[in-house]
Amino acid sequence: MNVISSHPFEANGDDAPIRVRTLFISDIHLGTRGCQAEKFLDFLRDYDADLIYLVGDIVDGWQLKSGWYWPQSHNDVVQKLLRKARKGSRIIYVPGNHDEVMRDFYGTHFGGIEVMEQAPSAATAGPSHCPTRG
Repeated sequence: MNVISSHPFEANGDDAPIRVRTLFISDIHLGTRGCQAEKFLDFLRDYDADLIYLVGDIVDGWQLKSGWYWPQSHNDVVQKLLRKARKGSRIIYVPGNHDEVMRDFYGTHFGGIEVMEQAPSAATAGPSHCPTRG
């Protein structure tokens, strides 16, 4: 699991999530036994962002083709991301190689999550950042 947040951090209270402008998230691999969904859920509870980039391999379609594994914690991750979208976070999903099936849905919105071939330049992270997935 790879997660990078951009600064500045903004605390909203003792128990409130830390507010950041942008989060870059990749390689969660939902659908695998090695996925650390509970730790990722903790992270999502601890941070809120205006913009969230899901940059590949969020769902591991390769593994799911060979055998179905999808515990409740994986549903919880999807629900948490959808809830963040409903509450105003812009979420852009750029599929990687393990979730290549999502490439058929470029330009589509799923519950407020935008599926894109390439993310627009991340202006909040600076002009030298453009999230891509190899």
